[in-house]
Amino acid sequence: MYKIQLGKSGLSVPTMAVGCMRISNMAEKDVSALVDTALSSEVNFFDHADIYGDGGSEVVFGKVISSISRESIIIQDKCGIVPGKMYDFSYEHIVNSVNGSLERLGTDYIDVLLLHRPDTLMEPEEVAKAFDELKASGKVRHFGVSNQNPYQMQLLQSALDMPLCVNQLQFSIMHAPMIQAGINVNMYNDSAINRDGGVLDYCRLNKITVQPWS
Repeated sequence: MYKIQLGKSGLSVPTMAVGCMRISNMAEKDVSALVDTALSSEVNFFDHADIYGDGGSEVVFGKVISSISRESIIIQDKCGIVPGKMYDFSYEHIVNSVNGSLERLGTDYIDVLLLHRPDTLMEPEEVAKAFDELKASGKVRHFGVSNQNPYQMQLLQSALDMPLCVNQLQFSIMHAPMIQAGINVNMYNDSAINRDGGVLDYCRLNKITVQPWS
């Protein structure tokens, strides 16, 4: 499996990650088969979020990997979405979310933590305080975001001592506005509309890895 470096993190990951959003609805034996198949294909990168299956995806995954060497797999997790409340990027919520994820996963560290979608009213100093504590304690090794535009990332980065290594963005053959805008510059058609502030170019300039979802 071809590998790339995740942003400026120094972490080498496969170009493909296994999304774990729906595994809470699967039998443990089927999740085990999924993990075994991924690992046999040299895909050891697994993407989670604390809200996937209301934590259930982390629970079943934690059971399956309990007999696997932790250093042989890479776990990415996300936090910040609160059902019924939308977003919470406070220090307390980020730290509590990570502690909950660690317990459900049955591990003592997360390789990569992403803020799940943007909270436009976030306080970057609050996020920085949480990130600093999580990194110093060894609970999280690298950090990133999802669905953030350049100014949101720049605002957050202004308070951080570590680089953001990932921006997880919706991107597919059927959803490619960040590509369409770039090849329709100065045109009158709808594809020329810049909907994300030039996020692709910003990420490339700042060596932030774009992770396509959906």
